[in-house]
Amino acid sequence: MPPKRTLAEELASRQRSISVAEFFERNRQILGFDNPQRALLTTVKEAVDNALDATEEARVLPDVLVEIRKAGEDRLAVAVEDNGPGILRREVPNVFGRLLYGSRFHANRQARGQQGIGISAAVLYAGLTTATPTRIVSKVAEAPSAYEVEILLDTAKNQPRIVREDALAWDRPQGTRVELTLKARYQRGRQSPYEYLRGTAIVNPHARLTLVETDGTRTTWERAAPELPALPREIPPHPHGLELGELDQRLHQSRSSTLLQFLSEDLSGLSRRAAGEVLTNAGVGPKTPPGSVTGPQVESLLRALKSTPLAPPSSDCLSPIGPLLIKRGLKNVLGSLRPDFYAPPVTRPPKVHAGCPFVVEVGLVYGGDLPSDQPIQLLRFANRVPLLFQQGACAITTTVSELDWHRYGLEQKNGALPVGPVILLVHLASTKIPYTSEAKEAVAETEEITREIALAVQAAARSMKVHLSRQVRRSFAEEKFRIIQRILPRIADKASEIVQGPVPDLTRVITKIMDVVAVEIRGDPKAPEDPAPLSNVTLVNYTDRKRRLEVFLELPLEALKEGFHAEPTPELVQPELGRVSFPLSELSPNGRLELKLRWPPGVKLEPEDVDVYVAGVDESHLLGAEPLPGDWDVRLPAALVEAAEAGPLTGAEPEEVDYDAAEGKESVASDED
Repeated sequence: MPPKRTLAEELASRQRSISVAEFFERNRQILGFDNPQRALLTTVKEAVDNALDATEEARVLPDVLVEIRKAGEDRLAVAVEDNGPGILRREVPNVFGRLLYGSRFHANRQARGQQGIGISAAVLYAGLTTATPTRIVSKVAEAPSAYEVEILLDTAKNQPRIVREDALAWDRPQGTRVELTLKARYQRGRQSPYEYLRGTAIVNPHARLTLVETDGTRTTWERAAPELPALPREIPPHPHGLELGELDQRLHQSRSSTLLQFLSEDLSGLSRRAAGEVLTNAGVGPKTPPGSVTGPQVESLLRALKSTPLAPPSSDCLSPIGPLLIKRGLKNVLGSLRPDFYAPPVTRPPKVHAGCPFVVEVGLVYGGDLPSDQPIQLLRFANRVPLLFQQGACAITTTVSELDWHRYGLEQKNGALPVGPVILLVHLASTKIPYTSEAKEAVAETEEITREIALAVQAAARSMKVHLSRQVRRSFAEEKFRIIQRILPRIADKASEIVQGPVPDLTRVITKIMDVVAVEIRGDPKAPEDPAPLSNVTLVNYTDRKRRLEVFLELPLEALKEGFHAEPTPELVQPELGRVSFPLSELSPNGRLELKLRWPPGVKLEPEDVDVYVAGVDESHLLGAEPLPGDWDVRLPAALVEAAEAGPLTGAEPEEVDYDAAEGKESVASDED
């Protein structure tokens, strides 16, 4: 008779390893699959993120198609197709059918997906809820045919189970298509695939995105930028982000022959001189093999690394959007909404959190058709990916809410987002985003990141405040101008009747009263059905001095296609930026300049589609246009620079001091120190 097992032996017999797939199968809410609506968004998000990463790495302008159709009462079929480089046949099952399998986890550079969980988690959820295998078609350019495979994820082994595989003739030269059937629910709203793709189009203006919804509605966000963003360069880890155990592991895994070589080549921020200083402070010889450093020496080395001033990590590993593309992306997706004002986008200098470089970017639009009685629309992004869930738990939301928006002209209740006609875009780019969970839906609060977000948002808000001040002054001037133009001619007519003389020329009188350069944009009323319609931009110098002016126009990109014509001939046309500039013109007092614009056939533009900027006149003397934006980086002609240096006009009102802007400059200056 065998001896009776003890309780400890009985408990030990029940112990077994748990695969990561089994863990996430039972805790799918961690990955964003906790309800049917969110599961659909997470599936689309992970597939599209992979597609964008793959195409950008292959230096191909992304063209991504998302199709969603009904596949049963509570089921949806989701297909995501891209024009990327494709995936090698042997790698397809592992990429889609194995959790924690990927190429970007160890790469210290900015990327959308890094953990190797996302798309394989979607395959896991699809198999769990519908028992339907996921179909993948992929073709690399060198292969004669595509590879087609249907897989399920074996959760006990965390391995793909191939149901069917075959070669397939595919009309694409290269690319990947993944089709999943899952338990899900589709509805438009703030947390839908539509809003996700719309947000993705804003911060990825180089991508062409197409969505086919369950009712057959097809929406395409055309690319607004013809060039790919710079590819982030992988860099070694920075010592200020290392923990003791991680440093010990890297020392033993290093292929460097000496500690001096290890510090200067396997880590970032250390020159050979700085590496020598660290080793001296740590009391370790520079020729010591890295693998022989153990115990107290590792701890001493880490202390020396943390206490020695080191250069920050290079920002080459990041790919921020940039001010120009932020503005262009916002314009591209706003559609019929016409804001009054685009604040100059803000890109903060790179900073470091836990040894990882990061950049904060902010874009802001105000007014126009945006609702004024609702909280501002806060668009959160991390590494060019929209964050649609857990807004209240995100450091971006918290930081924006804690600012005092009353000082910038918006209403706000304590601890809440401000109310007003504003869209605020905040983008965080980093090699390692500190998410609050594996679902990657909210950014955790850290002192360095929240401080940078606050400084960037404050800079954009100050631009909005200045615009609001200008708007009040401009509204007053425009009303004054309308009244003068309406009343003075009547007075002149009556006076001429009384004295029985000719009607006097009022131009000089209007000039003396108004003291502005007035700009008017209007369509051509003579040919409303003209296949190539005209628009006119008229400038009148209602000031008492000569003005040397340069005029810049910002237009929708389609307006500068073949068929665009302007008189006088533009000095510079930049179709990729939607910009046109005209030669320097001298306007005498009461002088007039007229620009005639003819659009390409089929292009219909309203006057409000044409943004006019004028250089050579102070903004307090400009009516109907904007001064040249400082973020355009335009080199002005010497004549304009000389005129600006000559000082303001006699009798001009002193410019209002923006004390908040001065405060902000001081805080930024102290920060840079």
